[in-house]
Amino acid sequence: MTAIDVAILCLMAIGLVVGVGEPLVRRVSYKPHEREENDAVRSLLLQKEMLYVAIRDLDFDFQTEKVDQKDYGELRRQLEREAVHILRQLDAVDPLVVFDNEVERQVLGLRRHRTSAVGGSGQEACPNCGATLESADNFCPACGQALRLV
Repeated sequence: MTAIDVAILCLMAIGLVVGVGEPLVRRVSYKPHEREENDAVRSLLLQKEMLYVAIRDLDFDFQTEKVDQKDYGELRRQLEREAVHILRQLDAVDPLVVFDNEVERQVLGLRRHRTSAVGGSGQEACPNCGATLESADNFCPACGQALRLV
């Protein structure tokens, strides 16, 4: 083999290493451009799953009598509080939950307005659903609640 052959083989080897190794190196160093919110949501989801697993494990340990009643109650309440805290944080991040809460708030305001309007006009309202009642109704026409003993 001549020096030119060795040089060509070396160049081909370097080209092969670069050609094969470059995507692997790029893949390791590549991180998608995600917002910090997505990382926070992923972290919260992971914490939620970990708490659910911990609750399941605690229930299993209690059923197999590895944990006594007092410790089980305290641990279960603590894990549930942590899970509720995580779920509230997840709800605060989710725009649909914020939208749902706003809709519920407005519906509640409209119901209160309707109930006060119905109560102020002299007509009766169903104690169960707030629907307008006629004076002769024995049952609510909206929910079927018994109003008077027949």
